[in-house]
Amino acid sequence: MKNTLSTLQDVLLIFTVLILVYVLYKRLLIVLGKDKHKKVYPTIGEKIVWSDTTHATIEVDLKKPAHLELSIFDANNTRVHDVLNKEFEIGLHSLEVDCSSLSAGKYYFKIVAPQLESSQYFVIA
Repeated sequence: MKNTLSTLQDVLLIFTVLILVYVLYKRLLIVLGKDKHKKVYPTIGEKIVWSDTTHATIEVDLKKPAHLELSIFDANNTRVHDVLNKEFEIGLHSLEVDCSSLSAGKYYFKIVAPQLESSQYFVIA
């Protein structure tokens, strides 16, 4: 009985290690952009830099060329400003946004690309 328990624990340990290696391998393929089954689309960067209260820079990291649309919507989900609508190449892009025409309130940036919609809220005081 003791040998059976020990063998079962060894099998579970080996199985756990194999799963961990597989998960790390898949994550590495995704990071390197070489996973043919996982599509990597652009995302709005974690950081939006405001140079003053009305001008922002949004970082967009593209893993492959894509057509991007960037718009500003108000709290009622009404489009108030189209910032850009064009093709971009692979890489990190800094998009300058002028919000000086917006009145005080809650808004959000919305970026649309093939099979992706991402948004980030902000407030004009």
